[in-house]
Amino acid sequence: MSPRPPLRQLTRLYTLSHQLPKLHHGRLPPPVRSISTTPAPRVKARAPLHRNTFIQIRFAEADIPDLSFWTKHTIPPFVPDGEVSPTQCLEACKRYVHLAIENKPNWQQRNLSPTATSPTTHDGSIPLFTLHYAAITLLLFAQTPGHRFLALHILTTAATAGYAPSTLTLARLGHKTNNLQNPQFAHAKESLATLLANPSRSPEYRPDTLTLAALVQLAAPAPTRATADRATQLLEDASKAYSAAGGTTAAAAAAAVVVYWHWRARAVLALSRLLIERKQTARARAILRAAAAELDDPEICFRYAELLPRPDAERRVLIQRAAVSGVEEAAREMARETRASLEEEEQTKGLSAWERRARGVIADEWAGIAGDKAVL
Repeated sequence: MSPRPPLRQLTRLYTLSHQLPKLHHGRLPPPVRSISTTPAPRVKARAPLHRNTFIQIRFAEADIPDLSFWTKHTIPPFVPDGEVSPTQCLEACKRYVHLAIENKPNWQQRNLSPTATSPTTHDGSIPLFTLHYAAITLLLFAQTPGHRFLALHILTTAATAGYAPSTLTLARLGHKTNNLQNPQFAHAKESLATLLANPSRSPEYRPDTLTLAALVQLAAPAPTRATADRATQLLEDASKAYSAAGGTTAAAAAAAVVVYWHWRARAVLALSRLLIERKQTARARAILRAAAAELDDPEICFRYAELLPRPDAERRVLIQRAAVSGVEEAAREMARETRASLEEEEQTKGLSAWERRARGVIADEWAGIAGDKAVL
């Protein structure tokens, strides 16, 4: 059986939000005026971003974390047991950094293996399989700018080489940070387009490729009906690709590449939203019902519950389940329903002061989970 695809490590994508300036009431904080009479030093202008931003060498061998870093972080759920070891990540990074800094012609083609499906190779080349895990670990737990630069350099190199997990990871990172259309993500965008146009290339990642392409379509600055149609088709194709991969015989499945749909929940939510917008509520409800039963995703449970009639007992159960799992809208709905039932019972049969107070506290607790600062 082939090893679990490395894309699994990044179902929760790293964001670069902690690198951005903190906002002050929605604006950048005002500059602090110096009280010194010494002229302020000139600030070096930031280099403009371009398509090769992520493949510039802005790291050194000293930026490679020591073994203790890898031992601490290459653990489940980020790295499944036995898939790649801390030592393998460290050694792969050391070799990669040396080659990248040396920068001999065609060093990537001669020294990197995009086809390896394990942390080692027979010909001594560095598996992108291992480097991908190392890069994501660096992004998730980066301690210095050098860590981030090295991680992005690895992912860009791997995406350019056609390695599907790195292509999807880098493109997803660009999409999540609203930067995919910017020059620094040009390599990721081009590699995603190539992956999308070739169904036979990396078929084990086909559902995720189609899902990501759909999400990118839906994030277009000025979405049109044609954009929504294209996204809908991509999401439906993702479902078909996944079903087709899972519909093989036992003998064929043993020999086939295992297909994982890491972003299936996002695909279900996006498709159901599109169907609701087109007044195809019954179909959206059916898709959400099936996904709620199969996937352990609280947001899907909440979206399905929203389409159920209020008297349906399952509705409140699903909303409460989503609320306790941190879905803010679900918690807000629980607070609203708790207050509504409090008012209704107060009018119909009356409640003691203690009961009113207790129910009010419960409603406030739900509102607190939803992030309602008025009751925190």
